[in-house]
Amino acid sequence: MTKIIIRCDASTSIGTGHVIRCRTLARQLQLRGADITFLCRRQPGDLIALLEREFYVIALPVLPLSPCDGLEGRDLYGVWLGCTQEQDAAQCLQALAEAGIKSASCLVTDHYGLDAIWEGQLLKGLAGRDAPPMLLVIDDLADRLHQADLLLDQNFFGEGSEHRYRGLVPPQCHQLHGPHYALLGPEYAQLHPLMPLRTELRRLLVYFGGGDPCNLTAQTLEALLETRMTDLAVDVVLGLQSPHRLAVEKFVAIRPNTTLHAPTESLAGLIARADLAIGAVGTTTWERACLGLPCISVPVASNQIPVSKMLARHNYIRLIEFSSEAFPDKLLDEVDSFFVSSYIESASLACRTLTRGDGAQICTDHLLNSRTQSFP
Repeated sequence: MTKIIIRCDASTSIGTGHVIRCRTLARQLQLRGADITFLCRRQPGDLIALLEREFYVIALPVLPLSPCDGLEGRDLYGVWLGCTQEQDAAQCLQALAEAGIKSASCLVTDHYGLDAIWEGQLLKGLAGRDAPPMLLVIDDLADRLHQADLLLDQNFFGEGSEHRYRGLVPPQCHQLHGPHYALLGPEYAQLHPLMPLRTELRRLLVYFGGGDPCNLTAQTLEALLETRMTDLAVDVVLGLQSPHRLAVEKFVAIRPNTTLHAPTESLAGLIARADLAIGAVGTTTWERACLGLPCISVPVASNQIPVSKMLARHNYIRLIEFSSEAFPDKLLDEVDSFFVSSYIESASLACRTLTRGDGAQICTDHLLNSRTQSFP
């Protein structure tokens, strides 16, 4: 059986996106007969319990949390990792050995705090008497070296996508670029050809990811209390990690036609019945696009800004920033524009061209077929 090890983390600081997209890939691999082991560090909001419902998870020990305030880039991602790459790699190898896992066919990493240093240590430690595992790196920063055999960057960077990792991966590394390879659940590929274009604005979907640390959900609902907006039906999804549930519940209670939903296994149903979304930039961006749902996007982290600007430049999303006091007015102006039928229809048509939703299947094919001869 093909043994695949996946290293990723979730937390209140990191968010949930890395783990959720790795879970999507793991499900496809498992359907193809692979034996999956996750390596995740215990920390607040880690999603380990969620993964354990389906997969074997080795939990790395809790480490003291360092403050993230004011940190950006590699400094921030190092804090997310919680220790040096060498220490993390040593702990991973020790935990795997204690679990009786001394080798693997494939290693998958999805973590901004890891690069070629960690990868080299793991590849050497898992090689044993055989060749080292094939390495799939899931990334979108293009800011550090990798020892990848296969690299997946599902974000949209226009014509420059294929050149972003030049000099950062080995020449023989096969690269998968763009939303066409986005790791979405199989329901999205099934629904993609069935979805009609949106032609009328009647229902909104508001979702700012698993954490929403900036409380944008409540700010959005407060803006939508405006009289001209109250006829719109609004579905609100709030992640379990959100520290602002009480504030959101307050606005849900006083705004008519508003429903608060608990986190669901898939947003596909809510996306399919909505006419417009308001939310963060992440995996949900590709879920919405796949089902032709126009979106007013609000980047909530610095690494989301470049892809947001590129998507907006090509008219795939409408982009606003939340950092100014004018956020509510800008949001309402953008919503107003979607009441024009020709505008919402063209926006729906544009975004649905980004992905068909079968990226997880495509990536699984690449990952398994490229090492077929080496699999036990």
